[in-house]
This record gives sequence, C-alpha cells and structure tokens, in this order.
Amino acid sequence: MNSDITGMVDQFVAGRLTRRELLRGLTTLVAAAAGGSELVHAQQRSSTFQAVGLNHLALRVTDLDRSQAFYERHLGMTRIPSRVASPRLMACGPHVLNLFHATAPQMDHVCFTVPDYDPKAAVERLRAQKIVPEVEDDRVHFLDPDGYKLQVGGPNAGGQQLPPSPPR
Repeated sequence: MNSDITGMVDQFVAGRLTRRELLRGLTTLVAAAAGGSELVHAQQRSSTFQAVGLNHLALRVTDLDRSQAFYERHLGMTRIPSRVASPRLMACGPHVLNLFHATAPQMDHVCFTVPDYDPKAAVERLRAQKIVPEVEDDRVHFLDPDGYKLQVGGPNAGGQQLPPSPPR
C-alpha cells in the first residue's frame, strides 16, 4: 500500500493527477485497508479499466512543421525533444499532443492513463470483455462503439517524461 500511495503522490506532484484524482485514489486505498475492500473490488469489477486521466491525444496532420507552429503560436505549446520526427510531441501542461504525419488530417487516437498499466493484463481484460485489442509493442488500442481508436497506458504513454522522485 505504501508504494501505491507514493506512486500516486509522485504522479500528483508531477502534474499527472488532479487533486480530485489523488483524493479518489487515496480514499480507495484507505477503504480497502479499513475493510471496505468488497466495495472497492466491486467497483473495479464493474469496469474493465479505471481511467485516472486523459494521457494524450494523437492527431494525423498533413504538415508537421505547420501544425507545430500553429500549436506553439496559438496555444503556447512547446515541442518535447524526441529522437524521431513523427510523432511530434507537443507539451500541453502535464499532457501531450502527438502529431503524426499523414496524407489526410484526422484524429488518430485518445489515450487514457490507467493505474498499474501492464500491456499483457490490458489485452486479457479487453478480450474477456469480447473486445479485440490492437497491440503494438507495449501499446494497446481498441475501438469504442463509434469506431474511435482508444489507448490505455501508464503515465508515460504519450511521451511524457516523469521527473525524478525527490530525494527522501
């Protein structure tokens, strides 16, 4: 439990969790420790995942330089250094906008941060719900009822770099 609390506080300090998300997570841990684990487990069983935040949005754009300039000029975003040209990662507070080069503009996917993300476990959970996942390396995607591509991942899924934990 201590490592769960430390992880949540680290994510909050890094701006990856809101106060509300931190309090909800801590309340869940306290309830479980105080014997309310049946309620916690029932809540966990009622959904495939528990999203704790919007991790990143990925867009397909026709001109990476033009799109980067637009988001810098009009929304104050900054480019996150990366070893690859595409996706181009744009910092948006604690979130990331991923820009992929494409021949036609469109939304690529939305990624949600889930606690204790494990790609193999995510695939098993989706398959248990009769959802066919798309797996690429450690990324797990699936479609919502309208065909929007969704991803689940840990706090670094969008290219974010968590700051080092402060010395204790």
